[in-house]
Amino acid sequence: MNKMIRFSLIALLFISAACSTGNKALQNGDYYSAVIKSVDRLRSNPDKAKAQLTLRESYPLAVNWYQQEISTLLSSNDPFKYSKTVGHYQTLNRMTDEIRRCPGALRIIPSPKQYKTEEYMARQNAAPECYEAGAMELAKGTRQDAVTAFMNFEKANSFVPNYKDVADKMAEAEEMATLKVIIDHVPVNSTKYQLSAEFFQDQVTQYIFHNIKRRFVRFYTPKQAELEKLEYPDQIIGMRFEDFVVGETHDTDIEKQVASADSVEVGSTKLKSGETIKVYNIVKAKLHIHKREVISKGMLSLHIIEFENQKEVNNKQFGGQFNWFYQWGNYNGDERALTKEELNICHSEPILPPAHQDLFVEFTKPIFTDLTAELRRFYNRY
Repeated sequence: MNKMIRFSLIALLFISAACSTGNKALQNGDYYSAVIKSVDRLRSNPDKAKAQLTLRESYPLAVNWYQQEISTLLSSNDPFKYSKTVGHYQTLNRMTDEIRRCPGALRIIPSPKQYKTEEYMARQNAAPECYEAGAMELAKGTRQDAVTAFMNFEKANSFVPNYKDVADKMAEAEEMATLKVIIDHVPVNSTKYQLSAEFFQDQVTQYIFHNIKRRFVRFYTPKQAELEKLEYPDQIIGMRFEDFVVGETHDTDIEKQVASADSVEVGSTKLKSGETIKVYNIVKAKLHIHKREVISKGMLSLHIIEFENQKEVNNKQFGGQFNWFYQWGNYNGDERALTKEELNICHSEPILPPAHQDLFVEFTKPIFTDLTAELRRFYNRY
């Protein structure tokens, strides 16, 4: 092996080993990562000297760093100082748990300190801290403030389960924070396409219910809104087909003379010598092709309106088109003059295009794709 390559490989192995033992994290002042990485290394190799050294140096530095952070927080005016303190105690306890589950690490740090009591006390103070913050946000009365309030009540409940009436407060905040949206489809002005339009509308509605899932957005059909006595929604999604054409038929007849690309055997002849030879020539045919194209297309408009002030917050149009195409034909002459495709056309029989209801469904497919993408984009903001 080339000496330079061997040297590079050794260097890479050394660097890799240094990183896996947490030494790099230690040098960068990331004492927590240094502890976790060195412990992980000692699980697979309890006698790894570099990992032992890294753990011995990084653990007291990590403990000291978090204790200083906690002390600074508790003496500050930070409105969420106890919540942040809980996070620091959790980190300290996580380091302790990792060391206690690793015999190789316990030989280096035989008595890692636990902070369960300190974490418990911090949680007792963090719960009212978040609860009061939630109450203040909720009192502001706006939907966005209610979102923040819910998050704070949720944190309070995570610190002390069922703290005071936090469950009721979470429900109240969630109700206020939730954007209530009615999905309204305007019927098409044609009984002929009513079923196809309803099929499309049902697909859109089901997509919204199953694929646009936001914590603080709730969708209703008009019937659901009526059953739940929702008199004042936040938004109305209005969708209607502005224009559509189904089954627009275009017929085209083509007649042309065709010839084989290469000479083909057309017979034989006998020479004076008595020898019989094959005769080759270009063969021809007269081809007649009938082409039928059935075009279906339409335009759907989307309007999202704020119910309270009737302000339009989204206005888009989506077009779709579906072209059904078929051709058949016949010929006079030598079929060997035809290409394989032309021969297949001549063997085809006329067929009826799909039913108009099916054509309606087909041209709405690209509309469905673009419409649902726009709805998902719009409501991902909430």
